[in-house]
Amino acid sequence: MDNMVGKQQEEGWQALSFSSHDGLRLAARHYAAPSSKTGHKAPPPLLCLSSLTGNSIEFDALARFLSTRKDQPRDVFALDYRGRGRSQHDKSSSRYNSYVELRDILDFLIAFDISRFDVLGSSRGGINAMLLATVRPSAIRRIILNDLGPVLEPSGLARMLGLLTNIPIPGDWPQACDIMHSMYHRQFPALGDDDWLALAKRTFVEKKGRLKLSYDERLAIHGRHFDLQKTIPDMWGQYLALFPYPLLIIRGETSDILSRQTLEHMRTLHWRARAVTVPGQGHAPLLRDKPSMATIKAFLDE
Repeated sequence: MDNMVGKQQEEGWQALSFSSHDGLRLAARHYAAPSSKTGHKAPPPLLCLSSLTGNSIEFDALARFLSTRKDQPRDVFALDYRGRGRSQHDKSSSRYNSYVELRDILDFLIAFDISRFDVLGSSRGGINAMLLATVRPSAIRRIILNDLGPVLEPSGLARMLGLLTNIPIPGDWPQACDIMHSMYHRQFPALGDDDWLALAKRTFVEKKGRLKLSYDERLAIHGRHFDLQKTIPDMWGQYLALFPYPLLIIRGETSDILSRQTLEHMRTLHWRARAVTVPGQGHAPLLRDKPSMATIKAFLDE
């Protein structure tokens, strides 16, 4: 697959590109640890899987932290799903689903010869992480779920879909921060100015002097057809696939997607699971605060 792979150096990370199984050009980021640059043995890399409308930039602070540590720095890879970030949009919005994204993730692992890794799934990425564990069980060492469990709360899904289908386009970055604050301040009462800007920069992208959504707007159209009146299927069967691995579950204190009851049941079922709560944040924690990054690093280093 060498002819399908592309690499370009950016500030602090390398832009990767590769071809999916159905011919789309997809993108990812590689934050290289110093040991991998010099050829010395490094810990297994961390594979970061983003949220529904997120992309690789949402892990930027965490990836820089993990890849530049003096003690046990590690490579970090973060993907842009199809229709997000720098990846090509799909002609059919029906293919914006976790099963197609799973195939894209497998294509990425093959393209860059990544055979052993830890995985962090944030929101939608947590679903993809569970699916990945079912098809590549021997490749995964440790798993982190960021505010995602086998049961999705209907009230939280309704809130998210409502925001997704009604987001205005800002004229500049200060206005983008204001929009993020108006949409999420109840879920994230503890965020500072830098955090709101980081949230804005994973939601919008600047092209030719204008801001636009960083994801295919048809994701929102697809979301309008989601029927919340029907029973939402749980994913306890997929959760069983995580039992062989050490598991870290991160929950936002004000999350309306992952309930406290579901979290406790996850811990009860999985004897190797531990859980932490991020104060003042909801769905899904940004993983930019020092305590969260230190917790993740300690879990991966064990």
